[in-house]
Amino acid sequence: MDNLKDYFREMDFEAFGTGGFATAPTALPGLIKNRAFLLDLRTREEADGFSLPVAMHIPLHELPDRLDEIPGDIPVVLFAGEPWRPSVAMAYLIAKGFDQVSMIPQGLPEMAKMLKPGPLHAAGVHQTTETRPQCGCRPCC
Repeated sequence: MDNLKDYFREMDFEAFGTGGFATAPTALPGLIKNRAFLLDLRTREEADGFSLPVAMHIPLHELPDRLDEIPGDIPVVLFAGEPWRPSVAMAYLIAKGFDQVSMIPQGLPEMAKMLKPGPLHAAGVHQTTETRPQCGCRPCC
């Protein structure tokens, strides 16, 4: 819980003004290239309509039961269709001891712009479907 106390103490005017808790959508190509763990918190119905092969899908309401699927040793970037779900998940993960957590508050509309072939190719990402194996876990070899 000390992690969560520190997290809330850091939520001051400067942090909100500079976006200290956010990851910009423009960072997505680099995050994908460096194999950050992108976590989609949308409901199953939302993800069925539009899924991202570069992200692991765990609906927010399933997060407490699926923590073991989230790596603790690499950056975890949270997103949904709006900022409230990643905010809740971020506080929860920090309370559970994750210390490399951020979120993309702009959600999918802004993310989609950076997931086009041009920005991905410019960042050195050439096959986004191979970033995450079919099982959804992080590659181990």
